[in-house]
Amino acid sequence: MNRNIFYWALYDFANSIIMIVFIFYFSQWLVIDSQKPDWWYNAILITSSIVFIATAPWLARRLDASREKLPGLRATSILMIVAHLAVAAVVLFLPQYVFLAAALFTIGASTCLLSYVYYTPMINDLATSENKSFVSGIGMGANYVGQVLGILVVLPFVSGTWYLFGAPGRGQTLLPSVILFALLSLPMLLKYREYSQSESATQQTQPSFTRTVKQIVAIPGLLLLIFGYFFFSDALLTFANNFSIYLEKVYATPDAIKTYLTAGILTASAIGSVAIGWLADKKGKKKTLIALLIGWIILFGSMAFASSFDMVIVITLIAGFLYGPTWGVSRALVGDLTPRQIEASSFSLYTLAERFATFIGPITWSLVLVLTSGSGILSYRYAILSMGAVVVVGLCFVLAMRRTIN
Repeated sequence: MNRNIFYWALYDFANSIIMIVFIFYFSQWLVIDSQKPDWWYNAILITSSIVFIATAPWLARRLDASREKLPGLRATSILMIVAHLAVAAVVLFLPQYVFLAAALFTIGASTCLLSYVYYTPMINDLATSENKSFVSGIGMGANYVGQVLGILVVLPFVSGTWYLFGAPGRGQTLLPSVILFALLSLPMLLKYREYSQSESATQQTQPSFTRTVKQIVAIPGLLLLIFGYFFFSDALLTFANNFSIYLEKVYATPDAIKTYLTAGILTASAIGSVAIGWLADKKGKKKTLIALLIGWIILFGSMAFASSFDMVIVITLIAGFLYGPTWGVSRALVGDLTPRQIEASSFSLYTLAERFATFIGPITWSLVLVLTSGSGILSYRYAILSMGAVVVVGLCFVLAMRRTIN
């Protein structure tokens, strides 16, 4: 494997450890242990998305002009480490300051999102159109393997077998994940070889925002793909971010069972990312993405009407196999459609669609729960069903892309 691809995938591996631990355990520490309402956690996701939406287009246009991705990735990674380290310190030593922990995590989540302005466009430096889905799948596979490692490594801290400072519990998981991310991201930040200006492209004048948007709109199929991505990523991210709370509220699932189930889902995602990524390069990225979205519509409907926890286990493991390649194939398709001179702005718009989804998705999820609160645990089933409807809308946009795009 090319060294740069290895470092790139290793960074995704490292990033996923800190991401899964904070999503999985900080959310439960905030909502369950600290007894704050669900909307506190979703408000963090919304606020971090607003920060990203406000800053990413400007950063992306500067990146299109300079073509130098590594300095920005280094800066955002350092800020990410510092912010998450501060969250862990508050949870361990000052757990009564719940709002401060939430505010610091908002900063950490924002810097994590901004790192993708620099990380995601690197796919065009690492792969050609013939193997882009496969290379993208390697990155996604590494991400999900990292998530499996992350939740398993910190499990002894949850159970109280190990603990660092303060009281045992979910809060103990945060500091180890920050340390692992800091160590495992170093090869990418220090050894990744970015082509110099003489090897790639000469520095360009930073284009205006209006001109950049016009260039993106003029690309056949790209805007429809981004609109479709907005909707289907809305559904997938919202459910994934609320998955551990859903298991707690509907099935009173113990943390150990949640961990093993999540590990199984993520393992399936890693396998699916590579396998379906390879298939997409052979059969066509658009056709593969359509098949994945149809699978998601069926799965959300099945989960909403699942009659037992055993059935949920089977459905979510299948969903895991489809989860990783949904991101990997769509990312590769954006890379295929985008000219190199505006690749950062195009990927930024692609990620903006995801952030708008993370802004609207939690509101939709929370609104359904509020409006159906009198139905008890059925309200979560209604929320899941609404996510299936959102995927249908996303599929319609993907189907509307030109037939010449495969």
